[in-house]
Amino acid sequence: MFKKKTKALILVMAAVFIFGSIFSGCGTKSEPAADKNDAKQEAPKTEAPKDEKTYTFKMGHVLPTDHLNHLGSEHFAKLVNEKTGGKVTIEIYPAAQLGSEKDHSDAVAMGTLDFALIGMGEIAKRYKPALIFDGPFIFRDRDHLINVFKSDLFAKMADESAAKAGIRPIGGTYYGTRHVTTSKVAAKTPEELKGLKLRCPDQPMFVGVVKAMGATPAPMAFSEVYLALQQGVVDGQENPAAAITSMKFFEVQKYLIKTGHIAQGNHIFVSEKVFKTLPEDIQKAILEAGQETADWVNEQAFALEDKLLKELVEKGMTIVEPDREAFIKAAQPLYDEYESQWGEGLLEDIRAIK
Repeated sequence: MFKKKTKALILVMAAVFIFGSIFSGCGTKSEPAADKNDAKQEAPKTEAPKDEKTYTFKMGHVLPTDHLNHLGSEHFAKLVNEKTGGKVTIEIYPAAQLGSEKDHSDAVAMGTLDFALIGMGEIAKRYKPALIFDGPFIFRDRDHLINVFKSDLFAKMADESAAKAGIRPIGGTYYGTRHVTTSKVAAKTPEELKGLKLRCPDQPMFVGVVKAMGATPAPMAFSEVYLALQQGVVDGQENPAAAITSMKFFEVQKYLIKTGHIAQGNHIFVSEKVFKTLPEDIQKAILEAGQETADWVNEQAFALEDKLLKELVEKGMTIVEPDREAFIKAAQPLYDEYESQWGEGLLEDIRAIK
């Protein structure tokens, strides 16, 4: 029996020794574990990976593909892609593929279209001060127009348009100086345009200008004008030399009457809803590309306009030098009518810009 007790005691002591070693071993391992955690905390921090998200946007306009402003839209897309390191791709939809200027304006304001190249008159339906850019004889000449687009005054208007209309202008391109064309009458005064149906954009200011010039306004989409002229639905229209050439209006119009009633620009617009969601570096690239595109277009536009006026004569049109002062005088009542909409003092502020 003694032997049995002795054997049991030996087993108990062995168990105590084994378990003690195990727990002792755990204790010695706790220190290296702490050292490992400390080492992890002291490890140098690595930078978070940059946002590599890519964007594909759509841009539309109503101009034909040989128009300088369309080439400008392609230039804009190229610049944005380059400035963002390939993160942004802009697909161009020219020649009214996405509808009329109104359709483009509506879609950009709603955020269902990202970019559009359109005139200020369409924007004026949402932001009234923009009406002045389609007013008659507002600008001294095309240089004055471009200087206004680059002014602090216009920068303020751009911010207001973005906030109130949801559509932000980012690059003013010269569209051209608008002249009247007709198939019947070489009119030199507003009186000689009476009784003629003259196509104009479907915008209040243009309708008012055509009325002031003595004709009957016939608003319609730009894409419908050639057929309307060809079929005699309208007697004439008013547009710059570039549009007259690219749309081949010279085929169905005989006289180009150099009224020069509006020195007009288009603008690249971005949807403010879309713009606000973009990272700051993408926004910066878009704004820079808009201004650089405007400079690129405008450098070529003036020389091209002079060249095209000569070519229209070669294509059979007759240039008519009208009594321009008579047209200016006829347009004066529009200033009183529209000043309450575009804002008191805005005309004077624009004319003060050199």
